[in-house]
Amino acid sequence: MLSSSPKEHKFVMEFIKDHVDALKIFSRILVNTFDELEIDPIRAIEKVVMLPVGPLVPSEFFEGRGPPNSSFSCDLFEKPMEDYIKWLNTKPKSSVVYVSFGSMATLSIEHVEEMASGLVESAPPFLWVIRDSGQVGKLSKIEELKKQGMIVSWCSQVEVLNHQAIGCFLMHGGWNSTMEALATGVPTVVFSQWSDQATNAKMIEDVWKTGVKVKRREEDGMVEGKEIKRCVEMVMEDEEVRRNAKKWRELARQAINNEGSSAINLKAFLDDA
Repeated sequence: MLSSSPKEHKFVMEFIKDHVDALKIFSRILVNTFDELEIDPIRAIEKVVMLPVGPLVPSEFFEGRGPPNSSFSCDLFEKPMEDYIKWLNTKPKSSVVYVSFGSMATLSIEHVEEMASGLVESAPPFLWVIRDSGQVGKLSKIEELKKQGMIVSWCSQVEVLNHQAIGCFLMHGGWNSTMEALATGVPTVVFSQWSDQATNAKMIEDVWKTGVKVKRREEDGMVEGKEIKRCVEMVMEDEEVRRNAKKWRELARQAINNEGSSAINLKAFLDDA
């Protein structure tokens, strides 16, 4: 799971160990998923009672309304000066590719260059979160990128995913991002890095069928720009993928309704607490 960079991700093993140890103490575990999405895996774990209470997305976003003020933000980074929402408001429905690789994953400059090449070649408008401003300055296609899209150091992800202009989410496949994409009905292109992300990518492509996973070169693990282009174009144009994304969005919303499975599970937990 972590063989590619064991030192950088050593903390993940400690993180997982803490969670496994917690299973020995607590009789029930609340999990960020919902019955309709993963009922078979949940039932397969017989020794631990898992209660799906997700998707854990603020209801204001989930209902397509956006936050009344900034107090709803729980992101790790400050909002940038660029007004990306105003920029998104100028774009047609389902036309923009949103690109973000979470708060921990860091891509090499070589992969960032290939990502840029794929976006330029596929030519959709994009909103790209790059936390490292030093990488932005090194991009060889920076002028083309500025004309085609918008690069920011931070954005409110669920707010962006809820915007009607978003047509595709190019991501790392972390679980929180996966759940947010499912909850908002946005098709995904997954470039997995480590931990559970490869498994999540497989579920997205083969089971839920709401996106595709990026293929790496076998000899060195690199992802080429032409592969990014292929995946983005496939997801943006595939009507079946869009239908599946909408289907899971509706099932996710039903789960958190008053009579939904996640709402019932949470109420039962609180009643017994």
